[in-house]
Amino acid sequence: CTLGTGSITVTSPLGAGLEYSIDGTNYQASTLFTGLATNTYNLTVRNAQGCISSATAITINAQPLTPATPTATTVQPTCAVATGTITVTSPLGAGLEYSIDGTNYQGPTLFAGLTSATYNLTVRNAQGCISSATAVTINAQPLTPATPTASTVQPTCTVGTGSITVTAPLGAGLEYSIDDTNYQASTSFTGLVTNTYNLTVRNAQGCISSATTVTINAQPLTPATPTASTVQPTCTVATGSITVTSPLGAGLEYSIDGTNYQASTLFTGLATNTYNLTVRNAQGCISSATAVTINAQPLTPATPTV
Repeated sequence: CTLGTGSITVTSPLGAGLEYSIDGTNYQASTLFTGLATNTYNLTVRNAQGCISSATAITINAQPLTPATPTATTVQPTCAVATGTITVTSPLGAGLEYSIDGTNYQGPTLFAGLTSATYNLTVRNAQGCISSATAVTINAQPLTPATPTASTVQPTCTVGTGSITVTAPLGAGLEYSIDDTNYQASTSFTGLVTNTYNLTVRNAQGCISSATTVTINAQPLTPATPTASTVQPTCTVATGSITVTSPLGAGLEYSIDGTNYQASTLFTGLATNTYNLTVRNAQGCISSATAVTINAQPLTPATPTV
């Protein structure tokens, strides 16, 4: 594979006075003929008396060809598969063997289950000639993003939708989704109706994280506008009272000034005024106001004179 010529060494007859030729013309005492190109040579022996033997035909073969430098295709590791493959695309043919380490050769053109590294791909033919090496790199497995975390803004008494903001992982090339289909570079999802969303992260290699479920709650209900009954001041009692008749229930609080709330539905000792009665629930939602008037105390007639 590395030497382009061959040699012929006469093994018999040997002895003093003998000479040898491979062309029938030029004779030499040495039994060794070197630097021979590909050909069929006629080996003869001549003795001191000039007698020449019959010829022996000896062929120097053509130099075996070294295989061409190989080419190959690769399948790189993926998000789900940690190893890659190398497939030789040329040269192909009977008697060829392939190696990616320069030591171990195989007939198949496929090398599978390869970890991340740079491999030296060579081809060996039946004569043992080995091609120049082709460097083939199997990349590292792309990393899958960490399971995301997020903060939420829930619907309020006055805003019917919520939002999700991704807090981690963050970085260039990352995209985010709340439906496993549509991805965006922004970490913020707004205008979200009540639902449970699957938050995932996708990197530039297409690897998708495990999902984090994030729930946007239902908008808290605002209490109904309240109704109430009143006890008005009398001739003998200068103040009145307001009693809420609806809505009633656990977690509700009531106010007649929009500031101070109480669990009791009864407001007593009320001076003459118009009060704005509102209801607040446990979520902090406040009803529309109902105006309730406590009248002035009726006047008692003066003591009569006669």
